[in-house]
Amino acid sequence: MKKVFIHGWGFSKNIWKDYFYLDDAEFLDLPFHGESKYQEATTLQSFAEKVSQHIKEPTTMIGWSLGASVAVLTAMINPNVKKLVLVGFSPKFNDEKLGSSPSMIKAFMLNLKKDFENTVKNFRITAIGKDPSCGLPQKEGSYLLLKDFIELDLTDILHKIQCETYIIHGINDKIVNKEAAFFTHKAVKNSQLYILDSHHGPFLERDITEFACQ
Repeated sequence: MKKVFIHGWGFSKNIWKDYFYLDDAEFLDLPFHGESKYQEATTLQSFAEKVSQHIKEPTTMIGWSLGASVAVLTAMINPNVKKLVLVGFSPKFNDEKLGSSPSMIKAFMLNLKKDFENTVKNFRITAIGKDPSCGLPQKEGSYLLLKDFIELDLTDILHKIQCETYIIHGINDKIVNKEAAFFTHKAVKNSQLYILDSHHGPFLERDITEFACQ
C-alpha cells in the first residue's frame, strides 16, 4: 500500500530520512517548508485538498504534529486513505489538555515575529532535543500556516474517522500534551494507542514501520 509522510511545522520532509528507503512512499513538504510545491496553501484544509487530489489508490498516511492534522483532514475527504498513523497529534492545539498552553502559544507567536530564526531553532530543540538543520521555513507563509493550526479544532470530527488508526505519542512530549493521545484514542473507534518513552518525535528513536507498513 502506498505511504504518504507529512512532517510537522518548522521542519522539512528530511526529518523522515530514516524512512526514505521504503518502497512506494512519498514524503511531502508542508507549504512554505523545504521544497514544497504547495506555496499557495495557507490553511491546513486547502493543503489537505491538494494532497487528496494525488491519492488515487489505497494509502497509509503518516502525519507528525501539524502534519497529523493534515492527514486527518485528508482522510475526511478521500476514502482511499485506508490507514492513519498519527504521531504527536493534537486535535486542538490551542488547549492546555489537548495541545499546548494558550499563554505559551501566544508568547511563541510573538517571538516568531521578533526573532524568527532563533525561535524556530529553539522550538526544534524543545521538540526533539536537537536542531536537525533542515533549513528554515519561509517566514510569512509558515506563520500563517501555524496560525491556522492554532485556530483548528478537530475534536468534533474524530468520531467520523473510519479507517484503521494508530496513535503514537511520546510520554516526554513538550509540545503536545500526552492527554491528547488518550482523548483521540477514545474518540476514534478503530484505533490503537502507543505511548512511548520519547519526545515529540518518537519516530526518530523507534522504527514506526511496524505501524505504517502492515
